[in-house]
Amino acid sequence: MNSRRASVLLMAVNFSLLGTIAYVIYVMKVGPNIVAGPTKTRVVTNTVTQIAVRKINATNLLAALANRPLNWRALESTNYVVYIENLRNFGCPEETVQDIIITDIAKLYARRRAQLRTQLHPYKFWQTADPIRGTPTAPPELQRQLRELDKEQRQLVRDLLGVDFRAEIARYWNEEASAERDYSFLPPAKQGAAQSITERYDEVEQEVYWRSRGLLLNADQEELKQLQRQRRAELSAILSPEELDEYDLRHSDTANTMRTQLAGFQPTEEEFRKIFRLQRGFEENFDQAFDSRDDAAMALKTAAQREAQEALNQEVRKVLGPERFAEYQRAQDTDYRALLQLGERFELSPEVANKVYSVKQGAEQYKLQVESNPNLTEEQRNQAVAALARETERWVAATMGDPVFKAYQKTGGQWLGNLPVVDESAVPPPPPQPTGTTLPYDINLLPPELKNFLLNPPVFPPPVKR
Repeated sequence: MNSRRASVLLMAVNFSLLGTIAYVIYVMKVGPNIVAGPTKTRVVTNTVTQIAVRKINATNLLAALANRPLNWRALESTNYVVYIENLRNFGCPEETVQDIIITDIAKLYARRRAQLRTQLHPYKFWQTADPIRGTPTAPPELQRQLRELDKEQRQLVRDLLGVDFRAEIARYWNEEASAERDYSFLPPAKQGAAQSITERYDEVEQEVYWRSRGLLLNADQEELKQLQRQRRAELSAILSPEELDEYDLRHSDTANTMRTQLAGFQPTEEEFRKIFRLQRGFEENFDQAFDSRDDAAMALKTAAQREAQEALNQEVRKVLGPERFAEYQRAQDTDYRALLQLGERFELSPEVANKVYSVKQGAEQYKLQVESNPNLTEEQRNQAVAALARETERWVAATMGDPVFKAYQKTGGQWLGNLPVVDESAVPPPPPQPTGTTLPYDINLLPPELKNFLLNPPVFPPPVKR
């Protein structure tokens, strides 16, 4: 959260507290016979003591009230533990207690962050940006200290109030509490421990990325893999195998990558689980780091990965069936994702992207057949490809509409410009698929003219011998 949003939040909370202050003073005036609640004994570490206790005041609230005017200072304390107990003894609602204390702590840490940021040099408009953070580079030690303050503040709120600072702040911005979403599948007794392990290793991994400055070397990659193994070992100690599988479905790199790559596929929960198990097995087989300077080792790894990827695709095909597998492969094509993105930008139906993609596949397949036909002269080949390109572009433009088509030509429609260019070195296409199998594209989605052109291609005369 940036400083401006934090300032607005603190101002809003402060205004809300004015009513609470008035209420407490009113209670103090009309109900002087207040019985103090039981005193709680807390063990406070040195770190928390330095922050939670700025100056020790009198802790006997009734004695303080007997010798002071009835005002807010009689209730407030610079010792957070005493401050909280005073508020509760007055019957202040727990939610309001949390608002008061969290706001006070936030202001305290805001001052400490401002103090640290004085180490930054004055802003210079000609100073270049950091390639990772996009802002003028701050000293790494300062960045570390600021992150430590964030952790310290969060831990202090948890120790004093038993709540998570980020989750409480998110409530003011109508943001979903990620902890409830990401760990609700676990028993309540295990949620906090799993979240703590996850956040601790996330922070250590982030340190590796910061240190790499955007250039991960083999040693960095191996360190990240080692951290992942350590994280998993700690999680395995507190979670059952079934719970660990559920955790991986929500938090693992494999699952996060799949959610990005399969955006256009929209898998069901069952499909996602099945593909995840296959994909995770594939990745575990290539978990070891390779020396990129060893050409022979890299060649072996590349060949092994290619074979394993083909085997993985066959397994996914068995799981999904031919039709859904074709959609699965389509979703991973960057050309198709560009069509989906364009459709979202112009609020088009996904069917437009599906139809244009099918036309693209059909046109490129037919072009390959023309290019590799040995019975065509160069002129015949050029004429056939040019006719195909004209008809395809006309249909795509009519389907998308003028403004969308112009944007598509600049963003993801480069294939239309390549369509009329004949590749003389094209290899012959693979043999036709047997009847009844799924074509690489849905021919029924093609425009009638192009569909007829592909199903009934013109018969070209044999080349003239010269």
